Amino acid sequence: MTPAFPASLKDHANAGSARANYLLLGCQGAGMTALGEILLGAGYQVSGMDQSLVPPFSLPVRQSDVQIRLLPWSGAALTNGPFDVCVISPAVSMDTPIVKQLVREGVPVMSLHECLAEIFASHDQLCVAGSHGKSTTSAMLAWILEAAGLSPGFFVGAAQAGFECSGRTANHRPVVLESCEYQSSFRHFIPHTGVITGIERDHFDCYPNASSEDAAFQQFAAAIRPGGCLVYRKECRRTALIADVADCRTTTFSLKDRTADWFATDIQCRGWRTYFHLLGPAERSIDVELSTVGEHNVENALAAMAAAAEYGVDINVAAEALSRFPGIQRRFELRGRYQNMTLIDDYAHHPTAITATLTTARTVFPQSRILAVFEPHQIIRTRSLFQDFIRALTLADEVLLLPVFPAREQVTHLECCRLSGELVRELNHKAVKAFLFANLDQVVPRIDHSGRPHDVILTMGAGRTNLIHDQLTRRLQRHSVA
Repeated sequence: MTPAFPASLKDHANAGSARANYLLLGCQGAGMTALGEILLGAGYQVSGMDQSLVPPFSLPVRQSDVQIRLLPWSGAALTNGPFDVCVISPAVSMDTPIVKQLVREGVPVMSLHECLAEIFASHDQLCVAGSHGKSTTSAMLAWILEAAGLSPGFFVGAAQAGFECSGRTANHRPVVLESCEYQSSFRHFIPHTGVITGIERDHFDCYPNASSEDAAFQQFAAAIRPGGCLVYRKECRRTALIADVADCRTTTFSLKDRTADWFATDIQCRGWRTYFHLLGPAERSIDVELSTVGEHNVENALAAMAAAAEYGVDINVAAEALSRFPGIQRRFELRGRYQNMTLIDDYAHHPTAITATLTTARTVFPQSRILAVFEPHQIIRTRSLFQDFIRALTLADEVLLLPVFPAREQVTHLECCRLSGELVRELNHKAVKAFLFANLDQVVPRIDHSGRPHDVILTMGAGRTNLIHDQLTRRLQRHSVA
């Protein structure tokens, strides 16, 4: 049985010293950081633990006057309570000894999405789901609503450049919620408007087949409240089948099908910006300029504009907002330059996302060599989509592979190295230069050795590849001082 939320946000915000004390387990994940920002902004006391945090602790919560109190990952640290509620990230199991100890002590334990659902139960929830583009679409939608003067709350699983936080409470009705399909986490929401950006095979550790995956998304669509709307990509057949049986209105977007309600044509990428012509509902037509690059971001923009229109935002207001959208971290993020090489970081860890990222790099840098640094995410995903990963990575000129990052998996480091080694061998058979590295520290010397002026160093993965840019920056600073 799901534990009850201890009290409403309003009650605790006005309670002074009686504010509830929350403990976030797995607090370093982007989603948990956003939740921490929401709770802190509402006046709660928040503590956090994470197995990957070692002294000295650090956590990028962007609040100027409040912060998460960080505790070591130990049952002994629970004496820093008492805690009124424990919220666990998807990476933390109920079988974890610390969680079991909290349960024995009578502390309610809930998941991240359960907590969000309780917090925003009385709000109009604009929920963005799908296999790809959730974070960017959610951030775009929040940005549009902000430009329209609606002051939305939001929960986005990535650091936003346009706001001081990735999670924010709302005094008014709308709230944008990035809605994760892992273990059907989004089932706790009751959307005013639901967005499905598309469905592909993923999360093999909880969805053994496509039908089980589809059933989860069907549950998401079925939860859309009466009078609400489902926004979806028209050419995604799996989503279209769900839309056919959904008991709500539907609206579609597409880059390929002119019969879609929201259709983008004449797409052009020039520099770091994208331009297209939008054919919208009721024969509305407008030219749109995006501050982000890539056709996949045009799809994200269409989804965000369509969802905003369902909340009454004018198409011209949405388009103007997107021309100023500052983006989010780890989504084709320019990290600087190193020895005349361009450094870019991206979260891509699925073959489709890798293909989109490398294709975008080719478009923006048509004359440059692309050196892709990739850390595969999960043994089961890598094995299940092995040939798809090979096809995607062949778009790079050189691939620097790290051992698989075994998120939520009980496997040895040797298994992770062997599977990445199989990727390297297959890529070399395809005439793509590929190399295996045991850790991040070994990648930087390779970049020094093989990198040339005007190359693009593109790091990809849901793990730690973004840290390579920090190492390169520190090396550049040392050389500058010397």
